[in-house]
This record gives sequence, C-alpha cells and structure tokens, in this order.
Amino acid sequence: MKKVLAILLSLIIAFSSMAIVASAADNDLKVIVASDLHFSANSLTPYTGNTADNMYAHVPSSGQLIYESNAIITAFLDAAADSDAQAILLSGDNINAGTEAEHLLFAAKLADFEKETGKQIYVIPGNHDVFKSSSETFATIYAQFGYADAIAVDTNSISYVADLNDEYRVLGIDSTGEGQGVECMTAERVDWIEAQCKQAAADGKKVIAMMHHNLLEHYIFNDAIHEGAVVDSSLGLAEVLASNGVQYIFTGHTHNQDIASYTAANGKVIYDAVTNSLNGYPVVYRYITFGEDVVFESRNVTKIDTSLLPAGLSADAVALAGSDFTKYAKNCIWYGLRKGFDGYLTPSTLKKLLKLNEEENAEFVAIFDKISTKLCDALKYPLYEKDAETAGKSVEALAKANGDTLTSSNYTDLIDLIITIYQAHCVGDENYPIYSTELEVLSTALSAVLNYALADLTTEEYTTALTFICTMLDVEVPSWIITFASSGLSYGQGVDLLVSGVLMPVMTEFTVDETPADNNVTLPGYGKTTVSSDEGFFSLIMSFFQKIIDFFKSIMTYFKNLI
Repeated sequence: MKKVLAILLSLIIAFSSMAIVASAADNDLKVIVASDLHFSANSLTPYTGNTADNMYAHVPSSGQLIYESNAIITAFLDAAADSDAQAILLSGDNINAGTEAEHLLFAAKLADFEKETGKQIYVIPGNHDVFKSSSETFATIYAQFGYADAIAVDTNSISYVADLNDEYRVLGIDSTGEGQGVECMTAERVDWIEAQCKQAAADGKKVIAMMHHNLLEHYIFNDAIHEGAVVDSSLGLAEVLASNGVQYIFTGHTHNQDIASYTAANGKVIYDAVTNSLNGYPVVYRYITFGEDVVFESRNVTKIDTSLLPAGLSADAVALAGSDFTKYAKNCIWYGLRKGFDGYLTPSTLKKLLKLNEEENAEFVAIFDKISTKLCDALKYPLYEKDAETAGKSVEALAKANGDTLTSSNYTDLIDLIITIYQAHCVGDENYPIYSTELEVLSTALSAVLNYALADLTTEEYTTALTFICTMLDVEVPSWIITFASSGLSYGQGVDLLVSGVLMPVMTEFTVDETPADNNVTLPGYGKTTVSSDEGFFSLIMSFFQKIIDFFKSIMTYFKNLI
C-alpha cells in the first residue's frame, strides 16, 4: 500500500512540475517581489548589544535581522541579478530608521544593481520610509525606480503608474502618511487609482498593483492585533481594483506570508499577496511568472557574505550565520520574539498592551488588577514538571488541579508554543488544526492558566471578565453562554467551555491556512477564473477526504473537551 501511495504521489508531483514548466512561455513577464527590507546601514546603526553571554543578545525584541540587513539585501540582489526576472518590485519599508542619509545609501545600492544588470526596480514607500523624511524626499531620492518612468503620479500622494512592458503596467500605491505607522488611504487616492485603472483598460494594459499596507485581512483578528495594517475597507479600494480588472496586488507591512482574495460585485477577483519581511525568518521573496496562468514561487536567501556583518556580533553568531544561515535566522527571530513576549508579561505592560482605560473599562480594570499577577506568573510557568523545583509551579500541575491532562510535547512553556505557531504563520501554509498536538496543548494550557488566574473571582466578576475577553477579541458570544459559563457550571468548566468551544475554533482561522496556498501556487492569469493546469483527480479526492476527516476530528475534539 505504501508503495502504491508513493507512486501516486510521485506522479502527482511530476505532473504538477510539468504543468508549471509548461505554463512559462518565453514571452511571459517574470518579476521578483520583496517587502520590508528594512535596510540598516552599519555606520548608522552602531551595535550596542552584549554578546558575551548570549550569541543572540544583539537581536531586537521585534525579532528582525536588522544588523544582518546589508548582507541579506546584497545576497538578495545577487540572486535577482542571476535570475531571468525582468523587474523587481519592492513594496515598502525599504529602510529601517527612515532618515534621508539611509535612503541615499540604499538608493545608491539599488542604482548600482540597475547599472550592472539592466533590470528595472520599482519602489513604493512604507511607514518606515516616511517616518523621518517627507514623501517628496522619498520620490526625489528614488526617482529612477519608478517615478522617472511614470505615466502619471498622483498630486495628492506619491502613487504612480508605469509600464512594465507592452502588456503589463505597474500601479504603485502610496498607502502612507508622513510620521504615521498606520495606513493613510484617502478617498481622493482611491478616485485617482480608479481613474488610472480605467485608463489602463483603455490602453489595453493589464495592471499589477503594489502597496505597503494590506488590502485585505489575512487572518483572524488581523486589524485588532496589527492595528492600522489593513487599508480602510469603507473606502472600497478592493472593490475598485477588482472590478476594474486588477487581479494581483503585492503588499507587506505585517511580516507574514499569505495570499487572500476578494470577489467584486461584478464577479472579478483580486488576490492580495503579502510577502514576509526579507530580514525576518525565513528570509523569503517571491518569484512570479505572469502568463496564461500566474505562477508563484517562494525563494529564500540561504547564504550571506559574513564579511558584511557589522563589528560586535559574537564569533559564534558569525560562524553560524556563515555555515547555516537559515538556522541562524530562525534562531534569531525566536530569541527576539521571546525577548518581546517576556517583556509583555508584567501587569503594567500587559495593561498597556490591552489598552485598558481606567475610566471606560473601570469595572474590568479592577478585576484585572486582582488577577494580573497570578496570570503573568502562570504564563511564565514551564509547561511540564521536570523536577522538584517545578513541582506545583507548572502548567501541567495547574491542568491536573483542573482535572485535565496536558498532552506531551517538546515545548518548554506557553511562550515557546505561541512563538512556534506564530512563526509558522509567518512562513505561510501553516497547518495546526484543532486536533494537532500544538492546539491540544494550547487549549488545555490556556484553560489551566485562566482557571488559576480567575479562581478568586466572584460570579459577577467572572461574568464581567468573560464578557470583556469576548468583546476584546470581537467574538460574538450569546449572553446566555457567558451566564451559563459563569453560574450554571463551576468556574473551571466555564473556562473550558469558552476555550474549547469558542476560542480554539476561532484560533484555527489563524493556525490553518485556507486556499489559495501562500507560497508555491498557480493562480489564474489575467481575465481567467481558473488555472489551465487543473488539479489532478487524485489531488481532488485526497483534498475532499481530508476535509471530511478534519471536520469530524474538530467535532470530536470539541465534545471531548466538554466532557
């Protein structure tokens, strides 16, 4: 049976590869898309970390590879030079500090690339690009990277349109506001964009768009977690672009790898492809072929010139970066995020993170002050009891007190597990369904921690806490469920119901990627609704049965957690 399955899978992979190769004709447009390069000049960013005790001490709490950015970008441009891509699209946050001096250094680097290769680079600003300098300064410094060849430039922003070739036109959308970290889309910009789309149609051109901030939400709680990451939907930009035949837009900002779609009222579809930061794990960029179909391929920077790293990094860090850069990047991001998460786990910091207003949320603030110390302590507990030191002070012990058994895993604590799930989302094509070890551990652990933290609350306080949590997450839960959880059941059962019956099913919208795939995928070409290389019979059958299995496993997991 195993041999039969192996043969079938081999055939599927072979036919899929043949289909991708066949779809790439000589006259297809090939582009490379990268985002959030966060170029940081060594001379402008002196290294101040202490590497004596930790080879990852230099990593900032954001988890970005700031000190490695010059080496990464150099390797990326070398790869772009060696590829057959005709153009490179950079969708914002080209530099990190936002200073004019840094812009000049980065623009010079791009100019050298164009001079040596003859390939055209197109840029658009991100919030970091205009944080300390004006939009006009950006357009002036980067004139040769889209603006000088522009057919039109918006007078109310630095959005522009330029021809990529005889068939395709790039629409660079400025979604920034000077000194702002959130999107600053306006109705005037949308009107200008619509006019350019209609002009392109009149000229017989297909429009490929790029913008820094996301056009669409890409995961559950997207705008709540990353406020200002998605352009204001009330302005109708997605409808304008899709209805006017713009099928693809490339965005960044959120440092994750994902593709989402929107269908306009006239039935036309636009795909918003977010590309992860080039200076974050897995150091990825996109290689895309536009032809009869649109073929996406994710490529990674796997090797850098360590001589380009700034002075001050530990010898161990430089050695690992030189021998296994992928492992080095993953470790750096993990330690950086760990530093960030650990910094949040204090009552005062957590209160700021939750944006609790003493007046507006007075009732819950009083409850939070009552539970916050226990909550922060429990979130720092190791997951499992390893020795006498962790006896009674582990999530496993809290779960036992709650009548639950914590599933075995290799994760050390909740933060370790959360970072792993988050990194999978950043890589794309994430797949942690509700019955996975990760979500089983997360579900039991959250129930145990919340039960421990909320144990001293009264029924009324408990109801207020549950109501606030649901409101904060923008999850609509009928009031009778919260009342039932607060009074009809014991506190422990109430939390279990909330976590397993509400929170975990919602979480799977973040932990399981929906179609289309985020990385290597073939999507419809312009004017088409389906790809020419349809999925094979066996793929469709396997996908169908997998959905049935996932559905029943989700139901079984839900009821198991209620028992």
